Amino acid sequence: MFLIVLVSYRSKLKIRDTGVPMQLERARIKNFRSLRDIEVSFGAHTALIGGNGAGKSSILKAIEKFYSTSKSCDADDFFGRDQGQPIEIELTFHQLSDQEAASFEGRVREGKLVVTRVFDDSASSGRYHGVVPQIPDFVAIRSESAARAKREAYNALREGNPLYAGLPTAGNAAAVEEALLAWEADHPEQLVLLPDDGQFFGFQNNSRGKLQRHTSFMFIPAVREASADAADGKTSVIGKLLELLVRSQILQRPDVQAFKAQMTDAYQTLVSAENMPELGTLAGALTADLRGLYQDAEVTLNWRDVGEMPIPLPMADVFLKDDGFGGPVDRQGHGLQRAFIFTLLQHLARTTAPEVDDEGAGNAGGDALGDNAVAAQAPTLILAIEEPELYQHPTKQRHFAEVLRGLSSGTLPGARGHTQIIFGSHSPMFISMGKADEIRLTRRSACDDSEFKQCSLQALDLGIVAQELERGWDKPAGSYNAQTLMPRLHILGAELAEGFFANGVILVEGRSDKAALTATARMLGVNFEAAGIAILSAEGKSNLDRPFVIFRELGIPTFLLWDCDHHLPAAKRKPATDLALSKLAKPDHEFDAAPTDDHVSDCYAHFGDSLEHRLKQDITPELHAECLAAACDPFGVEPNNDTQKIPEVVYQTLQRAQEQGRESDMLKNVVRAMWRFFHDEDLPDPPQAQPPVLVA
Repeated sequence: MFLIVLVSYRSKLKIRDTGVPMQLERARIKNFRSLRDIEVSFGAHTALIGGNGAGKSSILKAIEKFYSTSKSCDADDFFGRDQGQPIEIELTFHQLSDQEAASFEGRVREGKLVVTRVFDDSASSGRYHGVVPQIPDFVAIRSESAARAKREAYNALREGNPLYAGLPTAGNAAAVEEALLAWEADHPEQLVLLPDDGQFFGFQNNSRGKLQRHTSFMFIPAVREASADAADGKTSVIGKLLELLVRSQILQRPDVQAFKAQMTDAYQTLVSAENMPELGTLAGALTADLRGLYQDAEVTLNWRDVGEMPIPLPMADVFLKDDGFGGPVDRQGHGLQRAFIFTLLQHLARTTAPEVDDEGAGNAGGDALGDNAVAAQAPTLILAIEEPELYQHPTKQRHFAEVLRGLSSGTLPGARGHTQIIFGSHSPMFISMGKADEIRLTRRSACDDSEFKQCSLQALDLGIVAQELERGWDKPAGSYNAQTLMPRLHILGAELAEGFFANGVILVEGRSDKAALTATARMLGVNFEAAGIAILSAEGKSNLDRPFVIFRELGIPTFLLWDCDHHLPAAKRKPATDLALSKLAKPDHEFDAAPTDDHVSDCYAHFGDSLEHRLKQDITPELHAECLAAACDPFGVEPNNDTQKIPEVVYQTLQRAQEQGRESDMLKNVVRAMWRFFHDEDLPDPPQAQPPVLVA
């Protein structure tokens, strides 16, 4: 009866909206590996970046653990191996359709579904908890699993707390729960949103299945054997795909069905009692022996009814072709193998999507659903990838990044359904300044109450970036916002993405500034790259403000360097930009006018004219031209503005000038200030020799 009622109730919830399925909005993870207590927000496309061991993979594996069938965790999965504190993985989903909201019934609050999975050393480890309105004082009663203990806790509350003196007597556990529900219905003002008892939708498997009807999770680790996935077997990925897409369809073909029926009839005739009397002969012999003990006993042996003959299909071998030459999967390049894994797992996740609750494939009017409607009903695929750049050369990395972007945006030709992409990467090819709001930067930070470091995370709020830019440019509040800022980020160069992976960033206007700083640092025994400091060109002074604020808001130490260009005609100068950069670099400092001179501060520096102009003046124009020509000669290039963008040429120029007693103290002071800014210490003296800088 209960089953009939349940089916009838669910049939009333068949709502045919074709909007985007529910999306993962955020995760809060406690005590899982390096994740002491961290909250991560997700969009359609989310990039986790940070150094090795910072916690990127732990976030992905925590979500995998949420969806896994395992009910327990190893000791190494607990933060600091402290199993006294439970692991809690809480996922919040939003953008629920009407059908999804109805499916999760009372667990949806303000359009969001919050589900927590808890792992500990108890018998209930691995349960899913929803959030429901409850009275906090009732939680202890509901947590008692034994009926007697539940009644005792209930009676203790009735008799010990005057607020609940009106609760009725209850003789069994069911009556206790009924009384609690009735009290909560009559006293809504006492309700607070609290985790339920772990019976999110019945037993653990039911809870997971309920979630996976609307979201499907697929994790691609950094190391996975493509050959194992490609081996045809019950548990392999290709085996599952063949079973779902090939074998199941072949077995429905009329000719195969006819062959099966023919084989079944032939086999039934073969094993009939008339054709095989051996069974009756054995029964007679057994009866004769049995009657020696029981005179009237008899043994009868009959063949069981023969069912349909199974038709086993042959096994399949997978061969991959690349540039016209094919072979087994394990004989192909690692890059192609990894791409094959992506394809298999994504296809499997789409294929095994749970079916919708209906009696057919029609809509409310009985019409068949089109491709768009079917895709809209498919659950969201959450595709989590560790290091998608592995085994791919730069151009292929860019292509992979475009494919992932197409999947998450729904613009990839031929792709069906809805996909959320979450990946951890060390490659700037997969992120950009124009999508900086998708970045989640992970770091290791100290714990106040633990000897072990924990993962900390920073995300970018473009609204805050817009406000910072407003203040720097003296614009009225509301002049900039996240929407108006996005187009101004897309025009920034791809090189700037490298800064998100650096320990610190030096932002300069152009490549000649970068070459001069690199060469001067080498003269002083400094290797910024070895220290994890990236010198990045914004390709123009007008492009410095946005990346500077973005890097700073993400907690990346950034030193700003620019030219005030007072050697140029007044019409070509940009005093408003000079003033804005000063205000952005020192937000707490008052600036009355745009700077016009050379200045080295603790976190920024600017030249009254330009870096190149000051360098020539310090060395003298004549000696600079002479040394530049001599430095260019071994490389077979002409001395001009372009050759001054080559670090090795600039280094040879400075070295030759130094041999003749001329140096740029201004440039050396700038490099010293930069080192002090990043390391909080002065440069060692004398300088340490540095290896040659490769020609760029």
